[in-house]
Amino acid sequence: MTDNKPTLHHLNDSQSQRILWLLEELTIPYNLVLHTRNPPHDPRRPFLSPPSILALGSYGQAPILITGALDGTRTITESSAIATYLIRTFDTADNFGLCNGDWIRDEQLVSLSNVLGRNCAEIMMVEFGYIKGAKVNPLDAQALRKTLEHLERELKERPAGEWFMGARPGRADVMLEFYVSMLKQRQYLDLRKEFPGLDAWLGRIESRPAWKAAMEKGNGYDLNTFPKIGRKDKL
Repeated sequence: MTDNKPTLHHLNDSQSQRILWLLEELTIPYNLVLHTRNPPHDPRRPFLSPPSILALGSYGQAPILITGALDGTRTITESSAIATYLIRTFDTADNFGLCNGDWIRDEQLVSLSNVLGRNCAEIMMVEFGYIKGAKVNPLDAQALRKTLEHLERELKERPAGEWFMGARPGRADVMLEFYVSMLKQRQYLDLRKEFPGLDAWLGRIESRPAWKAAMEKGNGYDLNTFPKIGRKDKL
């Protein structure tokens, strides 16, 4: 029988942690290759992907998934594409609902996670010091809160259950985790005070056995690793 075991190239303190979580939720065999970010004193690429990631010939960013031989040992980049491939290929019980569940709601929420990602990226560019001398634009902070308001409402009005898709975590939960973790870990705002539903949702993720297993197998998930050059206070 042809082996179809996927291989995840995982980078510490990165969004590939959510893919590692997904693999644990799927309870399938997989290979894991750990990579460590360049140190902060690296003269050319501080904090960024190391040569071992760049050598894979992808976009030079994690996560990177290599499919098993049955699927042609294909290289897949971008978290959404990886998550969709893994669920469609290995979720034979349709626990994530991409076959018989409300896939339209799932798609809308994944799109909203992309909006949240853009909101965060605009602030991170300033905060990490990529835009010298700049300060966080109040309009960016306003846009971020507006997106979080949408997500808080979607969570409140969700189908019966504790997750965005209802009784079980869905692809949208996986995709949203990184951005909400970024907000909370780096204290962009007081998540518990302003968006208690999202704060409780993140707590439920962190209490899941699959999340704990992913944390044990990974090599760190501290999003405060990166500098805070362009921001001193909460947004």
